[in-house]
Amino acid sequence: MTTLSPIQLPAPAPLLTRGGWSAFFVALIVVCAVAPVLNLWVPAGSALHLSDYAVALLGKIMCYAICALAMDLIWGYTGILSLGHGLFFALGGYVMGMYLMRQIGRDGNYQSDLPDFMVFLDWKELPWHWALSDSFVATLILIVAVPGVIAFVFGYFAFRSRIKGVYFSIITQAMTYAAMLLFFRNETGFGGNNGFTDFKRILGMPLATQNIRMLLFVLTGVTLLVFFLLARWLVRSKFGRVLQAAALQAHRLDHQRHDVRRGGRLVCAPGRHHQPRRDERRQLHRDRGVGRSGRPCHADRPHRGRLHRQRRQELAHRDGAGVLAVLSGRTVHRRHAVPARWRGGPGEEVEEEQEDRRSRAMTPDLMEEGARRIQGRLAPAALGQTESGGRAAGFARIATPGEVDVTHGRILYLEDVNVSFDGFKAINNLSLDIAPGELRCIIGPNGAGKTTMMDIITGKTRPDSGTVYFGSTIDLLRHNEPEIASLGIGRKFQKPTVFEQLSVFENLELALKTHKGVQSSLFFRLDSAQSDRLAEVLHTIHLAGSVTRQAGNLSHGQKQWLEIGMLLMQDPKLLLLDEPVAGMTDEETARTAELFLTLKGKHSLMVVEHDMSFIRTISEIVTVLCDGAVLAQGTLDQVQADERVIEVYLGR
Repeated sequence: MTTLSPIQLPAPAPLLTRGGWSAFFVALIVVCAVAPVLNLWVPAGSALHLSDYAVALLGKIMCYAICALAMDLIWGYTGILSLGHGLFFALGGYVMGMYLMRQIGRDGNYQSDLPDFMVFLDWKELPWHWALSDSFVATLILIVAVPGVIAFVFGYFAFRSRIKGVYFSIITQAMTYAAMLLFFRNETGFGGNNGFTDFKRILGMPLATQNIRMLLFVLTGVTLLVFFLLARWLVRSKFGRVLQAAALQAHRLDHQRHDVRRGGRLVCAPGRHHQPRRDERRQLHRDRGVGRSGRPCHADRPHRGRLHRQRRQELAHRDGAGVLAVLSGRTVHRRHAVPARWRGGPGEEVEEEQEDRRSRAMTPDLMEEGARRIQGRLAPAALGQTESGGRAAGFARIATPGEVDVTHGRILYLEDVNVSFDGFKAINNLSLDIAPGELRCIIGPNGAGKTTMMDIITGKTRPDSGTVYFGSTIDLLRHNEPEIASLGIGRKFQKPTVFEQLSVFENLELALKTHKGVQSSLFFRLDSAQSDRLAEVLHTIHLAGSVTRQAGNLSHGQKQWLEIGMLLMQDPKLLLLDEPVAGMTDEETARTAELFLTLKGKHSLMVVEHDMSFIRTISEIVTVLCDGAVLAQGTLDQVQADERVIEVYLGR
């Protein structure tokens, strides 16, 4: 048995370096001691005196620096340019301003309990949103709660709708401008164009005194330094590395079980095959699944979102191929959805049904009848699917939900899968299966459908028809990308999708098979078992000597290995490897072949590659794809001797 040499894994990064802590405490001393001394005790005529104007100016700068910290987090670390932070900052300022206006009391120009601008506008009482403005404790809570709630609600709907890039920036800017126009209106009760002025007291203490102003200066500086430490801790945690990784390769996080699109609300378009205007039969979501960071739901499949996203009515429509006519009316419950009829249909039966519909009003009973007919036609393709999503008769047992059942001898099963993009048939009645522990090589000319097939398996692309099962019980067409990764399917893309700004160690740490929630990421610490697993994978991928090296500085072949290592950290049952040796040197290719042979048996591997010598080294069975279908299958010698393969791929 070979003993692995020990690897010194990097210790958790400190919050600040020694020099950083020195600078922090110097800043703290300047704010809390030096500035007060220069302002309060140094004579006004001295060159060292800090004037009241300078104190007020530096206090404002420190307030804006707190806002700048937030901008640095969202823009600098996640790559999201939000122009709405001016609104969030202003909301907190308005909440404090309302409290300060109430503190004026009857010392205003009009000697009224109402603020002067309300008396001038002939207001008789405070508006409802001023109800808690006389409480300092409630004010402190609302300073955080009001902008926090608005930011959460806006972020939820914006990211849920997959708004990103310049569109997100424009919308946040528009939101800020709209809020400005609203607040500048006299009717809203925020002081109009003049805002809040003539503040006199805070907690009963006069603001005009030098001591109170210096106290506020010190509190502002301490708050800034505390927020700086909080932000530093956040970005130094594993959660901070997830934020950075989301800005670099959000789709790679999806394949590491971080559901960025749903949980983190850092989202992107679902891929190059997105068809925003397509509305398919038997689907409850428009936009091919964009609405819920997953796939469209089907009328004949159970789904946890069924009642929430059930369409009102779906009537058969003969004139549009696969298009639904959606009308308002009685609520249609589960199993009542009637799919649209395809153009032409099965001849006279369609004509009779359509004529019958013209003479009868659509009722829930008729819709129920239509649903039964549809399910009868779909029954042969369901392969014995049960209400729980499993399959029964073919294999005589139902496995535990979420557990891969390979008792039938196949870990991946595709049957009669079809995908078309704007009339182009990318996948054409594709049927394929892979055994547990098998290393299957897929070859074929460019455009044969190899990458699209992997997109279907991993949830990136929704097929028009067909079945895709992981084991005998898990229907992959019912899951999105993070869920499929959690089931045990890992994917390596053609171009290495590593996080180049992070180290090799940090890339592998992000891929660990652990809880991916915010709290778990914030307080994550490696245990001994995880450290041993990291060391084992580093040896396996030949990067034991590059633990602290930045991933962007690795060679192309080493980046390929690192991405494979990131898959292995998740302990997948099935690995999909798209052109893993493209661009590698001969030595790196040989090492990769050795790595794959080591993984064979422990994992099932599907390798798409064009390097015939590499395939000869690792493969037992080779499948040739052409025009989206299986052209030939067998050993490499058998497929190389096939005249059809020679004609379309290998050449003479």
